[in-house]
Amino acid sequence: MVLSSLWYALPMDSQWVLAHLAYSAILLVLGVLLSRFLHGVFGKLLTLMERRRRVSRAYVAILRRVTGWFLWLLLGVILLRLWGLDVSAIWTTFVSMLAVIGVGLLAVWTMISNVTARFFIWFWRPLQMGQRVEIFPEGLCGEVVEENLMFTELRQEDGRVVVIPNNLFFQRVVRREALEDKA
Repeated sequence: MVLSSLWYALPMDSQWVLAHLAYSAILLVLGVLLSRFLHGVFGKLLTLMERRRRVSRAYVAILRRVTGWFLWLLLGVILLRLWGLDVSAIWTTFVSMLAVIGVGLLAVWTMISNVTARFFIWFWRPLQMGQRVEIFPEGLCGEVVEENLMFTELRQEDGRVVVIPNNLFFQRVVRREALEDKA
């Protein structure tokens, strides 16, 4: 139904269709030529960078791939506009989806990082309840009073509680005092 409403708005004059088919063919040929040109440029760039050993082959391959994707996406948008289709809604949806995916992946990465760190803390026991620890270079110090999947809480000397993400214990230097035997 949506497709029929989009095509219904287009003029169906045979000369118009033939002209747009010709323009589309020219754009596709130019896209293929530009893609091959960029492939050659990145090949030469790769050889030059390998001689100087500044950039890895994988980096140039990723750069080549992303540039190719961007080129074909841009060509697709131009072709849709050429045929009279409004791509602003498609573009807005695409960019919004990328933003949501990016934020979601960042949040998931942070949560998984903290949960994984908690399991390693439980397994290796670098700190325990009641133990006094200090985190460098921040200078956070206190007694471990609470441990959960996401955070570890330290009670400072003034009574305030500092909530620290578990993955920080793997990213910073931690000094710990020995636990006193409570015999």
